Amino acid sequence: MTGSFGFLQPFTSPYYAASGLDKAQIGLLAGLGTVIAVLIQPLLGRLSDRLDARRPLMVATALLAGVAYLLFRLADGFWPFLLLTALGTNGLQYLNTVGGVLVGRLATTEGGGAAYAKYRVWGSVGYICVCVVTGFLLSPSPGMSRTDLAPVFTYGPLLFFLIAAISLIVPDTKLAPSSSVPLRSEERAIAGGGRRLSGGGRGLKHFFFAYFLYQFALYGASSYLSLFMKSLGAAPRQISLMFAAGVVCEVLVMSQVGKWTDRNGRKPALVLAFCLMPVRLLLYTLATSPATVMAIQALHGLNYGIVGTLAVVYVNDCVTDSQRGTTQAMMTATSGIALSVSPALCGWLAERYGFSAMFVAMSAVGVLGALYLITRVPESNPPAPKTG
Repeated sequence: MTGSFGFLQPFTSPYYAASGLDKAQIGLLAGLGTVIAVLIQPLLGRLSDRLDARRPLMVATALLAGVAYLLFRLADGFWPFLLLTALGTNGLQYLNTVGGVLVGRLATTEGGGAAYAKYRVWGSVGYICVCVVTGFLLSPSPGMSRTDLAPVFTYGPLLFFLIAAISLIVPDTKLAPSSSVPLRSEERAIAGGGRRLSGGGRGLKHFFFAYFLYQFALYGASSYLSLFMKSLGAAPRQISLMFAAGVVCEVLVMSQVGKWTDRNGRKPALVLAFCLMPVRLLLYTLATSPATVMAIQALHGLNYGIVGTLAVVYVNDCVTDSQRGTTQAMMTATSGIALSVSPALCGWLAERYGFSAMFVAMSAVGVLGALYLITRVPESNPPAPKTG
């Protein structure tokens, strides 16, 4: 599933721009499409928990996303793109959420961080492959007309039909009858390998707010990285390589961070990622060429490589198995609310004041998120006491 972002993230905004939309319209389009998805995702989470099954919804949402993105080639104007973006985003968000739920169920004997990281690394490998292949399907020249970008939405959406087929054989472990009963604290400590979970409901609320600020800042600004690269004279191939390079660094971090935080706690790694993100956004204001942006993008490994893994794991630390579908949907909704507003705001800032002003503003939001995480968010997986 993550591989599908390899064609969507680099080239959706340039495709909107090639279709005649300005940066403010692109941001509004992304925001409204996400709002619609936010309203539907918690309902899908509750439905999957009630059915105690993810597979049927995985197939349905994958097919929905595939059809929606294939129809991008026929869309013309703001409203058709809004409808298709909302449909595609719903499919993507559900598939992204359900991955964390299924891995949490399958990894009953392993540390949660290590288990989820192993799953997520393969998603990143898929992203790199799709991103690079998509770039080489396009013209090496800087031009990015709708015709130039047509192969993206001709071949890329076919991935969703493959995802639907694979979903038919994905393990969909049922809950044991007793697993719907919340565990007492001492039982949760045993289930967590001797570690006492301290997040709880209040801790989750604080985490969700910090996560909201993080997502608001990073992904509002990241929505315009392709257009920023284009403004610096980048060709489509350079844009795809820029995103792929960041994910290569992500894989290197992700392969270790889950295991490390199983032993040492989640919060230290989260603090590192939250503090580095505002620095990364400020560095974009100094970029003068596509190569400079590509170098800065290497910091993505310490952002999504950590947060993309540990956000799901943190939530799994704090809830019982029967609550994971609903709670992961709540986290997806939190991200969705951020992405409903931030692209529109960033688009307005970029259109009116330029890309540098946008990056500075989002860096300030990122600083607030880091401070809130440090001061208010509890550790969900305290290290086991050292003996002897």
